[in-house]
Amino acid sequence: MDKLKEKALALPESPGVYLLKDASGRVIYVGKAKNLPKRVSSYFQKNPASRRTALMVSQTSDLDCLVTDNEKEALILENSLIKKNKPRYNVILRDDKTYPSLRLTVQEEFPRLEVVRRIKKDGAVYFGPFSSATAMRQTLRLIRRLFPLRQCRRPEVKTMTRPCLNHQLGRCLGPCGDHVSPREYRSVVEEVILFFKGRNKVLTETLGRRMKEAAARLDFEAAASLRDRLAAVERTLEKQKVVSPEEKDQDVIGLARERGQALVVILFIRQGALLGSRSVSLGGAAGSPAELVESLLVQYYGRDNFIPDEILVPYQLEGAASVQEWLDEKKGQGVALARAERGPRKKLLDLARENAALALVERLRATDLGGEALNELQDKLALFGPPRRIEGFDMSTWRGEAAVGAMVVLEDGKWVKSDYRRYKIKSASGQDDYAMMSEVLGRRLVREDIGRPDLMLLDGGRGQLGAAQAVIADLGIKDPPPLVGLAKGREGESDKVWLPGRKNPVEFRSDSPGLLLLMRVRDEAHRYVQAFHHRVHAKKETRSLLDDVPGVGPARRKILLKHFGSIEAIENATLEQLAAVPGLPKPAAESLYKYFRDQG
Repeated sequence: MDKLKEKALALPESPGVYLLKDASGRVIYVGKAKNLPKRVSSYFQKNPASRRTALMVSQTSDLDCLVTDNEKEALILENSLIKKNKPRYNVILRDDKTYPSLRLTVQEEFPRLEVVRRIKKDGAVYFGPFSSATAMRQTLRLIRRLFPLRQCRRPEVKTMTRPCLNHQLGRCLGPCGDHVSPREYRSVVEEVILFFKGRNKVLTETLGRRMKEAAARLDFEAAASLRDRLAAVERTLEKQKVVSPEEKDQDVIGLARERGQALVVILFIRQGALLGSRSVSLGGAAGSPAELVESLLVQYYGRDNFIPDEILVPYQLEGAASVQEWLDEKKGQGVALARAERGPRKKLLDLARENAALALVERLRATDLGGEALNELQDKLALFGPPRRIEGFDMSTWRGEAAVGAMVVLEDGKWVKSDYRRYKIKSASGQDDYAMMSEVLGRRLVREDIGRPDLMLLDGGRGQLGAAQAVIADLGIKDPPPLVGLAKGREGESDKVWLPGRKNPVEFRSDSPGLLLLMRVRDEAHRYVQAFHHRVHAKKETRSLLDDVPGVGPARRKILLKHFGSIEAIENATLEQLAAVPGLPKPAAESLYKYFRDQG
């Protein structure tokens, strides 16, 4: 510790990023600092800030740094290094999906609403994000019922002699058949924008005025339609939960920590109405609450998620100025990064914190349900801690054909399906389960972007474990994850648990929680790989000779079969006959003719 402190004090007094490394040279933590020696040396004091920090420091054998010109560059570099190294003690957002939003293409003559997951600076108006695809679809159905915008996907409206079915059902204003003018259509678009922005009084007044105007010019059909739309809008607005008097887009951050675990909840407030929320588990990440929130902000908004007008945070962030400058650049306009001690904003922060605390309690309760099993596995398998993240592997093939592998993940008692992986076997051939397992594990172990497992479970006994150890040796992995094999027992006997280098299986009771948990992971891996195998095998069985012809894809295959009626007719066709097929270019016809002649 004294040597590391001396090295830390010798760092240049400038902004930058520091990396803490363990004995194997693996990066276990990445941080940024305004003053490198002052920040890094603070880790090597007699009284660490927390138990998690003390554990991280006890595993630190070396440190390194990268100097930057300013704090904002350090912020961006820190985020990049976290993504690259996946350090054990950093905040890592494993769920990298972005939530859906609705895009209103106001730059088009007749705008339309569509679902997107990426927000771009393209002139369109975006609404969201929605906390779930179900909530988004419900909103989209409501909007289409209230405001019948066109649903066709093409940017330009194609004039048609006959209107589409949506128009006939009253779900589209029918711009393709000249049933609505651009001006009338644009007025409905403005109503949609008012609805999403929560300008309810203006929206209802606009609909009421248009209804009276239609009635005054004796257009009773239009007046009735506007009357029904106004009534539906008023019923919908009554159900909205308004939580903020400010008519702006806000994200509110709430953090909860307990028993070494941390969890964040983000409330999505749009124009004063609570649209939804998202909970993000931070696991056992090291650092102060303010550091956790700051790291979360950079990772979350760095993934093209919607950046609101204001972000409420529960703590004063050390790098608030650089974070806000970075957010301003990302959004292209000013973003307020604020906290509050009183008033409506303080109530929103309290609401987010309460939701985070409830979500963390539920997560810990789910963990406790499997706590006995995890503790037993830690004891029986001689692990450093309870295996909270277990990855299970299984292979499948049929007479050496359609060989595939799969990985499933159980973390804190829940299946993390976003981390599931499927593998088509490339190098192993025949019915060689060991070679298949070696290939799959090799491809998994070189990937560090989906987290580090506390335990890797292989479906099989000592042979599979031997194959896994050989892969680890070939890859030169100095700190591999713990391995365990689970093999079926003889009839009337329980399954056997094997460890590397051990002659006899580990003794488990047939009804022990630890064994049942391993069997649960093994069965899920078996289910997942079998489903994948059936799909691959079925696809292989239905392959056509035409699939192997260069220049002939699914569309041209369909054209050929429709034109000739069978593979035999295509095979016996002359070059002139093939070239005469509509939609088949001459080079493709020549390639097809040559292929069948070469095949005899």
